[in-house]
Amino acid sequence: MKELDGWRAQGRLLQFTFDKRLAETYGADLISQGSYRLNTIIQVTRKQGLLSHAHVPHHIFHEPSIRKKVLQNVGPAQRAYVVNNSLSYGQYLLLHIAVSQLGLEKNESIHSAIVNLSNGEVLKFIIPPHLVQGGGVISHSIRKRKCSFKKAYANAVAQISAELSEGNLTWTRRARDKLAMETDQLAKFFEGQTTSPEYKAKLQELNKRFAPKIQMDALRGAILYVPVFYYRLVVVETNGKERIQNLYYDPISNLEELE
Repeated sequence: MKELDGWRAQGRLLQFTFDKRLAETYGADLISQGSYRLNTIIQVTRKQGLLSHAHVPHHIFHEPSIRKKVLQNVGPAQRAYVVNNSLSYGQYLLLHIAVSQLGLEKNESIHSAIVNLSNGEVLKFIIPPHLVQGGGVISHSIRKRKCSFKKAYANAVAQISAELSEGNLTWTRRARDKLAMETDQLAKFFEGQTTSPEYKAKLQELNKRFAPKIQMDALRGAILYVPVFYYRLVVVETNGKERIQNLYYDPISNLEELE
């Protein structure tokens, strides 16, 4: 509790629940959108390191199975052989973003997003934490990213916005109805003077207070290094002609990249 409430905690431990009934029964702190306790947790999170490094080890994946899959994907009418292979790391950006839905009430939540810095795509899933280890990897084994951090963040925000738009939007309708009512009353009060600076200032203030909006702030981020398997292949065409093909395979996103 001292981490959350400072000296006021007086050595108490935090007892919390996500169930309102249990919170009332045992006097525990209820963790919910817009709650005081959730806000204190967000504030503590903001004080932690802004950017860190972590990686997923190669041994998590079974290389012979990956090699078999890569060779099968070359095509049924062609034969392929592995001439050489090596291990490297691709780069992902893991983001924790605080989302505030501002209407008649303020609701806060924390969202996570993982962006592939090779192509800018946002993963549809979160990598299980038990697979991730802290710290970076040898620099010469890291593949160069093609997506900027600015673009990755923009893609993460767009993904979260799309998810929010599919949820319950009652709060936006209530805020717009309130704004329309207040705007109508303001227009009646300033009848015949709606071009005055005073009216425009009051109207701007109403929009600032009641117009529904979503605010997003990055809390923490991590550059996540994930395994990439490199294969140098000899591909034999149906006419017997051979060609060399370099292939990188990312098992996290199931992405193959040819060079």
